[in-house]
Amino acid sequence: MDVLLRQVLIIYLCKEVQVNFVHGTWKVIDSMSGVYTNSSVVSSHQDVTCIECAARTLMLDGEGYSCNRGDQMCMIYSTCHIKNRLTPGDWEPIAGWLHFCTKMKLTTEPEDTWLDLGIQLSRRKSIRFQVKVTYSAYILLSSGNNTDSPGYWVTLGGWGATKSCLRDGLVAWSQCYSEYIGRVLSGEQYRSFWVTWNEGHVRVGTGETVGNGTIMDHVFTNVYTVRHALIKTPFYTGDWVIYL
Repeated sequence: MDVLLRQVLIIYLCKEVQVNFVHGTWKVIDSMSGVYTNSSVVSSHQDVTCIECAARTLMLDGEGYSCNRGDQMCMIYSTCHIKNRLTPGDWEPIAGWLHFCTKMKLTTEPEDTWLDLGIQLSRRKSIRFQVKVTYSAYILLSSGNNTDSPGYWVTLGGWGATKSCLRDGLVAWSQCYSEYIGRVLSGEQYRSFWVTWNEGHVRVGTGETVGNGTIMDHVFTNVYTVRHALIKTPFYTGDWVIYL
């Protein structure tokens, strides 16, 4: 009976991972030259499928995995990022490997310039993330990879952590088209957020489920094609987790 239950569990996990993969939960990068890791391998396995590798990653709470379909070798990492977050050469390319990242971690320092996450969002309509900062976390949904491009500016926990604001464009003290009064950030623990956009309709919410817990909502006259996300924490060091 125990053996049967384990088999059912493995099948269930693999099905769940496969569904998530189809819907874009996993970030697919074509070759090892497209990613880097600054952490050791959590676990490695031979003779497994990529789907089973993904299931093992979830079970081990890994943050990324690599799978070579040729020899069915699976490697699970505690950290997996897009390579342009560091200098080239941290992970040498090996032909045949596919890499899947569930999330990436990064830190923004006070007074630093805006940081482009390096994620191409043109085929997506939402982004989910966590941030730990005392107050003021910015995310810019931009049509380009710089602050000169038009886009939607989300301020979380501004005005001394008392108010959040949704703006059209990166213009200081411009109109808040939607705002939320209350504390949403913490310098002691991560807080979860999501942002969606669709033909100028931008929504911002708290929690891990996109669509639940909306705190700001507005349909903008100006409709921008969101291609990039840029982040900043102007007053305190901010720790981020971006879900891919």
